[in-house]
Amino acid sequence: MHLFYFREASRSFRHHRGLAYTAMLSLTAALSLSGFFLLLTHNARLALATIGDRREMVVYLRDDVTDDKRALLITRLNELYGTAIYVSKEQAWKEFAEQIGDPSLLDAVGENPLPASLRLRLKPELLNPAAMAEAAKQVLQFPEVEDVRYGAEWVQRLDDVNSSLLRGTLIIGIFVALAIVFVIYNTIRLTVLARRPQVEIMSRLGASDRFITTPFLFEAIFEAMLSAFIALAIVFGMQQAMSARVVGLAFLPPLWALAFVGAAMFLAWITASFALSRVLRSVGP
Repeated sequence: MHLFYFREASRSFRHHRGLAYTAMLSLTAALSLSGFFLLLTHNARLALATIGDRREMVVYLRDDVTDDKRALLITRLNELYGTAIYVSKEQAWKEFAEQIGDPSLLDAVGENPLPASLRLRLKPELLNPAAMAEAAKQVLQFPEVEDVRYGAEWVQRLDDVNSSLLRGTLIIGIFVALAIVFVIYNTIRLTVLARRPQVEIMSRLGASDRFITTPFLFEAIFEAMLSAFIALAIVFGMQQAMSARVVGLAFLPPLWALAFVGAAMFLAWITASFALSRVLRSVGP
């Protein structure tokens, strides 16, 4: 029975090649746009994750903190907030001098004014503005701590960029989904109308709606699947072309690619089912 459905879907596809190719061209264009935006979103999220992993809190220590108290503080911070790395006054001054580049600019400073500090790499669950603000407030309560800095404004901007990416992906996805619905609906409608005599004959002979509609469903799903694969191939070609100029540009993960194809096929199935339920009523006996 399944072989019959596939054969009928294939025959319909061949007999209405112009309509099928037009539908696939439209679907491929819409899916390529969505795939390209997914590619940009994926790479932007990778970049943001890399930057987010570097988010750290700088805990400045009091000058009178002893080695024992500092060791105890590091242990407590490691337990509660993440991983603390000690930076001595001398190391901080050396790093600062390297950033300045010109040692002569530091001659007038005289004695090293930089305090010792702890660079605290926070746990993943603390890498958001609200959690970091609360952690900074708590760390500041330790008697060994002079001040705490973590770039609150920068962290907030990072989260805003991430939220904007998610909203952009959702908006593009909605527009592409509407385009798929429009194309599939009209393609199914025109295909059924083109085969109106055959549909009417099958209906008069007592064929069930499922028997009549299944080949059309297979055809719509096949067109969406093929269009999705072509769109992925186009996006892959774009990624390969851009990777020569943009170092580290990665293609979509396999799970994302499969979800992309699966979503296109599922949407085609839902749309085709809805279209057939309406169109068949107008061509039935």
